[in-house]
Amino acid sequence: MFVTRRKRNPRLEITPLIDVIFSILVFFMIFTSFEINPAGLNVELPKAVTATERQPSSITITIAKTGTMYIDGKAVATKDIQGRVREALQRRPDLFVIIKADKETRYEHIVKAMDEVRAGGGFRLGLAVERDRVN
Repeated sequence: MFVTRRKRNPRLEITPLIDVIFSILVFFMIFTSFEINPAGLNVELPKAVTATERQPSSITITIAKTGTMYIDGKAVATKDIQGRVREALQRRPDLFVIIKADKETRYEHIVKAMDEVRAGGGFRLGLAVERDRVN
């Protein structure tokens, strides 16, 4: 005698799926928050009414309030700026270097960065500012 058993219909368990989707959601929320402020640099730029927009350059030098310098979000020693500028000029002769300095940065740090860029062969440079609207 044959005993027939009823086949169970397959069921889709949704609880593990929700856990996976939640984990992915949390991952992307955390990952995108890092992109808002790269390397934790919080630089408050000075304002200028006559500011004009430029095309993005190959090198952006950021100077924090303390005088610490960063190139593309990575801390560098002042003497390393020359080499980085030379390398970038070999790849792109029309290089435009942007210096982003916090508005409370001492002027000597900005001048030092400009000197290093020029010593590396870069003569096209500008200072980043926020556009100030005239009321």
